[in-house]
Amino acid sequence: MPFVPRFMIHASFPMASLFLGVFGHFAPAEDAPDKRAASIAAEARLLEDIKYLASDELQGRDAETPGLKMGADFIANRWLALGLKTDLFDGKPFQDFSLGAGTPKITEPARNTLSITKPSGDKIALGLGTQFQPLSIGSNSPFDGGLVFAGYGITADEENLKYDDFAGLDVKGKVVIVVRKEPQQNDPKSPFDGTDPSQFALYTAKQLNAAKHGVAAMIIINDSVTEKATPNLLLPVAGAGSALTKDQVPTIFLQRSTVEGWLSEAGLSLADIETKIDQDLKPRSTELPKWTASGEVEIEIQRTPSMNVVGLLPGSGKLANEYVVIGAHFDHVGMGGFGSLAPGTVAVHNGADDNASGTVALMETAKRLVDLAKAEGPNQDRRSLVFIAFSGEERGLLGSDYYVKHPRFELENTVAMLNLDMVGRLTNNDLTIYGTGTATEFDAMITQANDSLAFAIQRSPEGMGPSDHQSFFQKNIPVLHFFTGLHDDYHRPSDDFDKINLSGIDRITEMVAGLANRLAVEPAKPTFVKVKGVANPNAARSSGPKRIRLGVRLKVDSEGVIVDRVMPSGIAKKAGIEPGDTVLKINDDATTSRAELDRILQKYKNGDNVVILVQRGDEKIELKAQLTD
Repeated sequence: MPFVPRFMIHASFPMASLFLGVFGHFAPAEDAPDKRAASIAAEARLLEDIKYLASDELQGRDAETPGLKMGADFIANRWLALGLKTDLFDGKPFQDFSLGAGTPKITEPARNTLSITKPSGDKIALGLGTQFQPLSIGSNSPFDGGLVFAGYGITADEENLKYDDFAGLDVKGKVVIVVRKEPQQNDPKSPFDGTDPSQFALYTAKQLNAAKHGVAAMIIINDSVTEKATPNLLLPVAGAGSALTKDQVPTIFLQRSTVEGWLSEAGLSLADIETKIDQDLKPRSTELPKWTASGEVEIEIQRTPSMNVVGLLPGSGKLANEYVVIGAHFDHVGMGGFGSLAPGTVAVHNGADDNASGTVALMETAKRLVDLAKAEGPNQDRRSLVFIAFSGEERGLLGSDYYVKHPRFELENTVAMLNLDMVGRLTNNDLTIYGTGTATEFDAMITQANDSLAFAIQRSPEGMGPSDHQSFFQKNIPVLHFFTGLHDDYHRPSDDFDKINLSGIDRITEMVAGLANRLAVEPAKPTFVKVKGVANPNAARSSGPKRIRLGVRLKVDSEGVIVDRVMPSGIAKKAGIEPGDTVLKINDDATTSRAELDRILQKYKNGDNVVILVQRGDEKIELKAQLTD
């Protein structure tokens, strides 16, 4: 069903301002008044669009707000008004998808059960939420099998350890009980990294090891040290974090006192077992004859619906079945919280530069290319142009990642992708273009396109970097990403439309439209180059010193430095920091707040090595990192 435009269709460009030649430059100097008039008209359109997209009405275009859908409708109506083909997904321009993993939730009590059958035949149903809790670290499925106590669930083949809780046990198809953490956790001389938790103490390590041994399910209980500090603790559904592997089995956290009673009936003492293992570092695993466990785990990951907004300008002639993608993300961080760099602030984060600026530039680019295609007529060989407004970028490039995994138009026939992200703060004429090395022809094309525009261009050859072009580069598609630099309003409520350089967006749009037009009509495809390395947006700041950033987004509704999201390819990602971790220290400096974390990081320089201490559940983990600015 077609969309009814909520705005007046802008008047067409004057013919004197139509692009000329393959680059689409504005009219020559003798027609300067016409060119200036066209620029004034373009800036008026850009201002109208950005004032709406960055208005309080759209609530920061966050994934969980109606503002995201309002922004999507606005863009869809623009595609329709420009005459783009929009019936691309069941008659609509929306490519629907779900944002990444959200909050784990128990589907229904009847599908999350645990029962124990004793040797006497008595069957005992345990209480959900009072005695046991399913954990999202595991898989969803029913289970039924004999019961085995498998110590700490560790298999350590290292020369200095040679410790295996599964040695001599037949656990295939059975339900294993494992103790949290690891032996000798209070012994500084322990081969398990002394008093620091080793890799074997991680829930995910226990999960992987149990799965490798073919168990039907895993029950986790508190170790004696944790039990003393937090008796009768039940972890939340997501309390063990996320699994790091596809090798998962149903996993349940059970109160220690319950298992102590079972072992006592079998003539065993859990406290004695732990003490003896600490003394000689020898496993005390054992099968519990004629004890069985059965039940089911079903946890649902709540997902947030989202959408990409796609419009097509069909090509013509011999090149019509090849494509050039031009894109920008239109989502932002809403009222704060997830992704905000203003901790504790609950206010509309309007995101005028990030990325209403790229979105309005995308819409203006589409207008100019539509006008140019009309002027040239249908007889020229011309590639099809695909205009995509992505969402989910702020959650980890999710919209563009979904598109390249579910492309509407064949990726093998997609010759290039141009991306616009934060192009609204042009200062000192400085424009950064990433991806210049991803095609052998790009450097020369950019130089020629810049002849009349005269930007001070900082070229970065890498195709990997924190915006949607990366998703296409990873599919071996040449990319160019346009960016005017970070600033102090980034991801803060102060990123408003009145700070936008409209003339700068107009000129950047001219360059992007010209490059897109050349890519559309050049007979030869650009030659892809798999450039190594990851681009660093901090290096493209138009002013001010470079700053070291950890590469995380923090929760603002909680005390402490709690990680909400880990950025792709950042310091945190490489170090192994995970969402949900609390950053406690950088070397010996305690990180008690976002501001303190930032202050500590600026003590270091590019290339310094540090140890980052994080809290993951009830575990403290030391991670090594090399800092980069």
